[in-house]
Amino acid sequence: MIKYVLVGGKVHAAPDNGRAFVSELVKDFTDKPVKILICLFAVPKEQRQEKIIGDREYFSKFISDFEIELADENIFTDQVRHSDVIFLRGGHTRPLMDLLTKNLNWLKELDGKVLAGTSAGAEVISRYYFVTKTNRNGDGLGLLPIKFIPHWKSSYFDDEPQNIDWDKIYSDFKNYKEDLELITLKEGEFRVIKQ
Repeated sequence: MIKYVLVGGKVHAAPDNGRAFVSELVKDFTDKPVKILICLFAVPKEQRQEKIIGDREYFSKFISDFEIELADENIFTDQVRHSDVIFLRGGHTRPLMDLLTKNLNWLKELDGKVLAGTSAGAEVISRYYFVTKTNRNGDGLGLLPIKFIPHWKSSYFDDEPQNIDWDKIYSDFKNYKEDLELITLKEGEFRVIKQ
């Protein structure tokens, strides 16, 4: 069984600053330290070191007995094999999909683990996703038979003038291809699915 944790975006935007999310990721593991693999394939390489330092500080606010490792596309399958939690961080969906599909052997290593994704990371876990910023649908890995929209009714887009018709987006995407459960999550919201 795999525990999936989907996040709408900006984990720290939750009222508890993300405490419940972090607890959810690690609560099923009795062996310590919990090994967390942070996958930053959705962000440019030159930003990854800074982000992993921030992630280490963020997690240490809520838990103490853990190790964080930065995912490396060249040894990703081995890293997944030796991790408890794989956290696919958000950013740009296409580069993330490209690197995750280069070698799909990592998928065979997920049993008994937590696979979490925020924004683009949750999109790739889904069968289909919708990117509000670019107004397009995409095909994810299909690990969960769902449709997913992150940043739902979000102020995430306030930096750019947009007139978003959320009801139309929902209706159009609900009718896109197959009839699957459509999950929408706001900033900081998360949903757990075990499969």
